[in-house]
Amino acid sequence: MTAEVVARIQTLLPSLQPSERRVAEVFLARPEWTIEASSQEVGAAAGVSRATVVRACQRLGFTGYPQLRVLLARDLGVGRGAAAPPAGAFREFYRTVAESIDVMTALLDDESVERAVTLLVGARRILVAGNGLSAPVAAEAAMRLTAVGRPADAPTDHLAQQIQARLLGAGDACLIVSGTGSTDTSLRVAEAARAAGAPVVALTAFARSTLAEIATVTLVSGMRQTSFGDEITRSVRVPQTLLVNALVQAIVARDPDGAAATRARLLEIIGGALAEDG
Repeated sequence: MTAEVVARIQTLLPSLQPSERRVAEVFLARPEWTIEASSQEVGAAAGVSRATVVRACQRLGFTGYPQLRVLLARDLGVGRGAAAPPAGAFREFYRTVAESIDVMTALLDDESVERAVTLLVGARRILVAGNGLSAPVAAEAAMRLTAVGRPADAPTDHLAQQIQARLLGAGDACLIVSGTGSTDTSLRVAEAARAAGAPVVALTAFARSTLAEIATVTLVSGMRQTSFGDEITRSVRVPQTLLVNALVQAIVARDPDGAAATRARLLEIIGGALAEDG
């Protein structure tokens, strides 16, 4: 096991200001806890502000607290487990998903779901953003929303996402998929959309995340025993994929006639695109 992050903190500890040093001492004393804690929680443990936590991370040579958490998880070997036969790994994965169904819906309160559906149904256009391993989920969300009569676009380039977000208006909406809720490129899109006056609907696995703080409404769905370490090493997107499909179903239920009319037009196109058998 490497210890690059811990070694760096120990080496630079004497050069930090007293308040920053208290933050670094929390990192050293509780590394496993640090991986799962928010910057606000670290600040509380050190008796400093959240801004001081970020500043301490930057003084230690990291871009910010999220990078420190990820690299600390790497150093501590988070997510490593004993090798298993392929068939056993398959069964274990499906067992985990099955056992997580109740967990996936536990944090989906009625008010947040209602608000998210209302915002998306009423939007003139929807910008969908997801980066890294969340990108395929965002692409599926845009496709399914469009298929039920809600024009949506999911540009893959993160700069294009930010530009389109800044061009949104109050009558539009931005839907962002991010498992950790801490991906910098997705956070910039959320900030751009809010700056433009558009509401942001976030789909994530963590209620206490930077994305959740920026978003207008957040829908949280995660796997059983999901941790930040699990999310960055295993990157399970099953909850967000299911959440997208459930969200689309709720939108269809709100406007069934509109969805049916759009689907009828789409089926004409799909029917003409299918090749003859054999």
